[in-house]
Amino acid sequence: MLRPIQNVLEYIVVFLYKNIISNYGIVIILLTIIVRIVLIPLTISQTKSMAKMQKLQPELKELQKKYKDDKQKLQQETMEFYKKNNVNPLAGCLPLLFQMPVFFALFQALRNPSEIVTNILGNFTIDGVANGIKTGLAGFLPAGEFTIMGAANPKYNFLWMNLNERDPWYILVILMVATMFLTTRMTTTDPKQSKIMYIMPVVFGFISFQFPSGILVYWVTSNIWGIGQQLIVNKMVTKEKVKEELSQKDKSLKGEQELSEEEKKLIRRKIKKKKKKKK
Repeated sequence: MLRPIQNVLEYIVVFLYKNIISNYGIVIILLTIIVRIVLIPLTISQTKSMAKMQKLQPELKELQKKYKDDKQKLQQETMEFYKKNNVNPLAGCLPLLFQMPVFFALFQALRNPSEIVTNILGNFTIDGVANGIKTGLAGFLPAGEFTIMGAANPKYNFLWMNLNERDPWYILVILMVATMFLTTRMTTTDPKQSKIMYIMPVVFGFISFQFPSGILVYWVTSNIWGIGQQLIVNKMVTKEKVKEELSQKDKSLKGEQELSEEEKKLIRRKIKKKKKKKK
């Protein structure tokens, strides 16, 4: 299932390497940005759905209190509530499910590239060097099979590391944990989930510390893009909230004077204060 997606991603890698820049590290960064741009509609849809669900949380909690002793009635009222407010509780998860095959295919393409990539950049190690050492040692070592790793292919070098090997200074691991922590802080709205969600970056840090640095270049780039994108989406959601509150205020003041600029500013300040308290 993932192979066709991986092949498409690898053809993009080869195109970028041959036509844009012959640097594998920058190619990974460009590929990550391309993938994130393609997935923007799904990400925005997911964020808006989460924001809408967050807005309805107080009313949902009231329903849960009201029908806490009648689970069946609570389920019926909850579904009716979702229908009335035109909300799909799974809408926030579906975009993420659509994104997962792309991310897994990209992960596989970086971890174990097919001949589409290796025919252009070569293997991760230079076999000729390894074979030469093996042949030279053959006369001095006992007969039998023995393995010698080839020298790292310099075409996979980027900054201070070879992208097929671990980051020797663990700088990318630290950046990955830091950016993931910041992303979690920006996207987590439920205080009960926040403690668990803050542990996740540390767990992923321990897992990723053995990963080839090429995968971490993708991960850090994706996180940084996600942080910038989340800032923009948060601004969009805030503007919509301001418009909605202004609209409600206008309705309540029908036949009276329009809102002054000071009143509008006051509403905006209230929304910002609410956001800060949630953080």
